[in-house]
Amino acid sequence: MARKSREQLLHFYEDMLRIRFFEETVRDVLLPRRLFRGSSHLSIGQEAVAVGAIHALQPDDYVVSTHRGHHHAIAKGMDPRAMFAEIMGRKTGCCQGKGGSMHLVDVSVGFIGEDPVVGSNTPMAAGLALAAKLEGNGRIAAAFFGEGALNTGAFHEAANMAALWELPVLYLCENNMYAISVPLDKSSALLDLERKADADGIDGRRVSGMHVLEVYEAVSEAARRVRETPAPAYLVFDTYRFEGHHTSDKQTYRPDEEALQQFRERDPIHILEVEMIDDHTVPIGTTIEYRDRIRREIEEAFEAALQDPWPDPEDALTGVYAEGVS
Repeated sequence: MARKSREQLLHFYEDMLRIRFFEETVRDVLLPRRLFRGSSHLSIGQEAVAVGAIHALQPDDYVVSTHRGHHHAIAKGMDPRAMFAEIMGRKTGCCQGKGGSMHLVDVSVGFIGEDPVVGSNTPMAAGLALAAKLEGNGRIAAAFFGEGALNTGAFHEAANMAALWELPVLYLCENNMYAISVPLDKSSALLDLERKADADGIDGRRVSGMHVLEVYEAVSEAARRVRETPAPAYLVFDTYRFEGHHTSDKQTYRPDEEALQQFRERDPIHILEVEMIDDHTVPIGTTIEYRDRIRREIEEAFEAALQDPWPDPEDALTGVYAEGVS
């Protein structure tokens, strides 16, 4: 693995902290104060996949996400204030408060959005890749999804189409061990997940999703091949979500102490901190400074969004039908 510059490591670290503190605010502030309706799907523990993968892409590449997509949105450059505002239903949210936690979108940064229907973003990514190929703009599309999506028809239909039409698309599976409450060994007959796209003509690769540098290297190489060929690529990242499937999840399906043990041993932010400090790339004081600064940034984004206005009643009728179409 090539050695990364101090600036690049700190850029990874900064984004991972931004994601962690954003989601801890959702869990520890918004949820107890009932500042949003329903539940939210947190990606605490999966930050290295989003940051490593998206940093390996070009700024104008497309990213499509799932119901669990806060980490992808932030890594792609979305404004945390607009995200908080959307989750709390405010007019200044990225969808004017109509979409909530599972429908974040910001086309201006290439984040085409979240799609909460499992597996359904994989054909969307194929469509984006087809458009990029026809336009010859050099972009690629990346679809993130959990291992549960590998068992859907949508994934295999999209993978087959992408291989058949030689589309510049990355299929990136975040294997967090549970499809809602079902463990991997009870949801998939094939546990070698990197082979799931074999029948669709796509070779897979399996990578640790807890080491941001390994994710970055793997996606950088895959993205290079996809641009040059073009042809789809498929990667599986073994990761873990330290929280439940959603914020109302009682987690009765997990063995006792599993999540706590996984956090102690595999927290991707701690892994990066140790790697930076142990090789003397970054002093511990710098990591403390980054933590304090990013925490303040997220606190300020939340407080600003909390003061943002609610939508007007008539706003409910906007965006329902296309305007200006005869």
